[in-house]
Amino acid sequence: MTDRLLVAQEEEGAAGAAMTPVPAGTPAPTGTPLLPDQGEGEDGLPADVLQAAKDAADKAEATASPAPSGAAAGTAAPAATEAPAETTELTASPAPAPKETAGGAADLPGWLASPWLSIALGACALGLLVSNIVLLLRRRKRKTDLPEPGVRVGRVHEQGARQYQQDCLAVSDPAELGRQGLLAVVADGMGGLSDGEKLSAAAVEAALEGFAVSTGTEQPAQLLLTLARRATQAVNRVLGPANYRKGGTTLLLGLIRGGRFYYLTVGDSHIYLLRGGALVLLNREHVYANELALRSVNGEMTAAEAYGNSEGGGLVSYLGMGTLKYADIPAEPVKIVPGDKFILMSDGVYNALTPAEMQTLLDGSAETAAARLGQAIAAKGYVNQDNYTAVILECGPEA
Repeated sequence: MTDRLLVAQEEEGAAGAAMTPVPAGTPAPTGTPLLPDQGEGEDGLPADVLQAAKDAADKAEATASPAPSGAAAGTAAPAATEAPAETTELTASPAPAPKETAGGAADLPGWLASPWLSIALGACALGLLVSNIVLLLRRRKRKTDLPEPGVRVGRVHEQGARQYQQDCLAVSDPAELGRQGLLAVVADGMGGLSDGEKLSAAAVEAALEGFAVSTGTEQPAQLLLTLARRATQAVNRVLGPANYRKGGTTLLLGLIRGGRFYYLTVGDSHIYLLRGGALVLLNREHVYANELALRSVNGEMTAAEAYGNSEGGGLVSYLGMGTLKYADIPAEPVKIVPGDKFILMSDGVYNALTPAEMQTLLDGSAETAAARLGQAIAAKGYVNQDNYTAVILECGPEA
């Protein structure tokens, strides 16, 4: 815009020059821009301006009386004293630069310049950062601290002083905890009968295979009944009808799903809960002593006779007898509290250690507790030590 205004002013000056004679010797202006419909003469001036200057010079030479320097010929007053036509010079003023504050920042609207806005934005950014760090740490802890999501698993499985290992155990894929739950299975083949190791392995394999094809939508208690049926049928097939009761195995099923522990037991293997330092037996043994006790209650024998019977430890329900007589399943599952430990074990463990000893040894992580159980039993040095097996499920916040 400044260039356009200057051109307009110079147009007015050029017009004035065409009307006012220019004295000889007056230097021609330079750098005057061309106006529309004007040609360019010598020295880069418009032709009409040059012609007017030439005419003025000729008149001055003819009269031989030069005009005073700086005055136009034929004017009433010298050009130096003649008041120029009043003009107003217009220039484009640049927009004022933003006013800087004491801190060097440009002025902003009050709500933007408020220090509370900066504090609030900083707090939001910090909150997002902290949230992301917490989530990252939780995921990392889940991967590093817990071999199984929400559950640590410890195992001890030793032959003891026996010629064969007739105990068998299995734990389902921990990666499926969220979809199906986590299943632990323990079976103790009966050493006094034939093929105990084959029967315990058949029971565990059948239960684990049945769990693998489950959808995770079944009622947990009903699922355990289905798995027990599959295990029973598998053992019966190994024996054949002619050999029922000539071999057998116990069965423990423990299922963690949806923050609860479900279980089913057949035989004399034990399931314990360790919570807050207290060890509690969850199931009962299916042994002849319990039937003798009932007979005592019914007046068929005295209590002394019931508890003094040497055959009281014999099993009255086990896989391999054809049709099961007892299978224990609780009316309600155990609601899991973080830190709970569920221990599934064969009689080789609880016959070697007292409840007080087990309670002390089970302190610590599941892996540590399992190692301590095994070391304590081995240290006993019993010459007739049975096979001993235990699975320890230590429950975290996400079990």
